[in-house]
Amino acid sequence: MGDVTTRPSGPGFKRVVVNVFYEQTMLIILILLVIAMTIASTSFLSLGNLFNVVRQFSVHGIMAVGMTIVIVGKGMDLSAASILALCAVANVLLQPYGYLASIAGSLAVGAVCGLLNGYLIARVKANFIIVTLGTQIIFTGIALIITGGWDMRSRPEPVFHWLGEASILGIPVLGWCLVLIMVGSGVLLARSIAGRRLYAVGLNDRAARASGINDARIVLMSYVINGLICGAASVLLTSRLPRIRVGTASDYLFDVITIVVLGGTALSGGVGGIYRTAIGLLIFAIINNGMALLHLPFEYQQLVKGVILILAVLYDEFNRRRRLG
Repeated sequence: MGDVTTRPSGPGFKRVVVNVFYEQTMLIILILLVIAMTIASTSFLSLGNLFNVVRQFSVHGIMAVGMTIVIVGKGMDLSAASILALCAVANVLLQPYGYLASIAGSLAVGAVCGLLNGYLIARVKANFIIVTLGTQIIFTGIALIITGGWDMRSRPEPVFHWLGEASILGIPVLGWCLVLIMVGSGVLLARSIAGRRLYAVGLNDRAARASGINDARIVLMSYVINGLICGAASVLLTSRLPRIRVGTASDYLFDVITIVVLGGTALSGGVGGIYRTAIGLLIFAIINNGMALLHLPFEYQQLVKGVILILAVLYDEFNRRRRLG
């Protein structure tokens, strides 16, 4: 009888462990951050602080969902913060006509902005960086012309006040809105035919076209969805803030990109998802909240944010090379 050779299980198990470690690196970092902040500040885990974090970063999280969808399709929307500002202006202007009109107006403006970006990028085949940089200036300019450069006072009806201040089961309504949008978008992206086609376009648009996928329509759809999500985020923004200042909306852009990349969604497209973005959002929110609790000066907070963005990009490049290797 011949000898039966068996393959040792050690290297295979080791490979699995290494792969799991790389795939869940950000989750591990999140857990370590929670432990570190719990030790560093006794108020970190207080309900008041946690709910404050939810209210402060819900708009970031919702915008990060839209940005994730666009980046999965191998694009990026540098005008997202300007869309947010323009939608917020539309919301405030339409508030005297009722909350339904103001919400519908915000969503409509966001959809139109996304449609313009998507048409120029998907149909005209213009470079997405140049297009969204240009529309960023255009949308901001329109918002500034409408407002005259002045702050706009939001006069929320009871519905908006409820969105911005109320809680359900002890959790802020803003948090429930964030979870609802994340879960809905996550299911759409991971389970729907359109979502799978978006991943295919992001991974290899030529192969997607060869397989019969209308890549232009898929990319166009991703920018429209992102515009709609920015419109939804503007509704929550005007519900939370008594005054809307157009110029400050630009602060959201790099925060949102940092959140998405930090979560592990690949800038090269085709890899990522809402679960990863949720992890990135939690890490980003905890770091920012931690810096505030530890009374770190503003200029150092900005420095830390810049470093985090660079590290996130380096992490994305490392993962890209690991996938190719």
